[in-house]
Amino acid sequence: MASILKKSAKDIVVLSALRTPVTKSIKGGLAQLYPEELLYQILKGSLERSKVDPQLVDDVLVGAVLQTLGGQKVSALAVKKAGFPIKTTVNTINRQCGSSAQAITYSAGSLLSGENQFAIAAGVESMTHDYFPHRGIPTRVYQPFFESADEEARNVLMPMGLTSEAVAEQFGVGRKEQDEFAVQSHLKAAKAIESGHFANEIVPVEARTPEGDAVTISKDDGVRAGSTYEKLSTLKPVFKEDGATTAGNSSQISDGASAVILTTRENAEKYGYKPKARFIGSAVAGVPAGLMGIGPSAAIPQLLDRLGVSTKDIDIFELNEAFASQSIYCIEKLGLDYAKVNPYGGAIAIGHPLGATGGRVTATLLNGLRAQNKELGVISMCTSTGQGYAALFANEE
Repeated sequence: MASILKKSAKDIVVLSALRTPVTKSIKGGLAQLYPEELLYQILKGSLERSKVDPQLVDDVLVGAVLQTLGGQKVSALAVKKAGFPIKTTVNTINRQCGSSAQAITYSAGSLLSGENQFAIAAGVESMTHDYFPHRGIPTRVYQPFFESADEEARNVLMPMGLTSEAVAEQFGVGRKEQDEFAVQSHLKAAKAIESGHFANEIVPVEARTPEGDAVTISKDDGVRAGSTYEKLSTLKPVFKEDGATTAGNSSQISDGASAVILTTRENAEKYGYKPKARFIGSAVAGVPAGLMGIGPSAAIPQLLDRLGVSTKDIDIFELNEAFASQSIYCIEKLGLDYAKVNPYGGAIAIGHPLGATGGRVTATLLNGLRAQNKELGVISMCTSTGQGYAALFANEE
């Protein structure tokens, strides 16, 4: 434990971790904006708030899941429009729901090796524009190839809602506890909005209404402050007639963007920037594709065991709530204190803009550690195809 808290010049430090508001797809406040516009605004806002000189940034790695051509060209458009120099390169990554979290890991590696001096791990998703044509499932797969594969291979294409049902059925997570968990997500997020807590991690976005009028969006709009178990318990299952996964106990389909600015402690001191946190390490673990939601229950122990840390040493866990079923399973499997998990609500209330979620939970984690004057925090999420991602951060504010 003491070794990971010891500071050194080569530490990977976070200079900024911010996000846009997360809003409902189709009807939400950011629905009229395209992903390149969202990415542009979070990059511009992050530079303005952190005062980091864009001339120092060597690489921008963007998590993008659903966009055409992997979002590469429009991401480069946004980066260049935001004022980064020609030397600043752009790349996109798709590890599904862990894409912008993986961008943090890859950026940290490039800094540790000396390949880059400053890097930005960003993420963006407009599910309004990019989700509904295919709902995240490939529109073409060679059918004989698919049919000749074994069950594990075929399950990588299983709709996410069915994986939620599979977790609930196999591990006995009931409908009542899923709905009760979802209610708490909304109530905690509503409290964070009302208190102004989220304002510290959000960059307001200049958006437009369906009529074309300018409007500033500064708050998440999917949070239901009046959520009750009585209301959620009346919703019908979405994926199986006799199932337990509903629109109320699943993550929301959302639009949003995030950005995390990283460098070494040595560089931060050289250029006069004060670190907000330290990225200590990450891990990715494989789990059965049909039970992909259990990913955090494998990735978190893999990470903490490697670093010599116990779950009891962690002050806050930001666990992406893909579904209440898998969130409950992971919390129970790991023996976590519910009070330490998503203290400001999670994706069931806030939303889950796929490519942006890793950066979103990082921004929320670091904001929470700062507000609570706590030291260590973990982010984690499941990803489709059967994986879990986890990362450990130390607060330095």
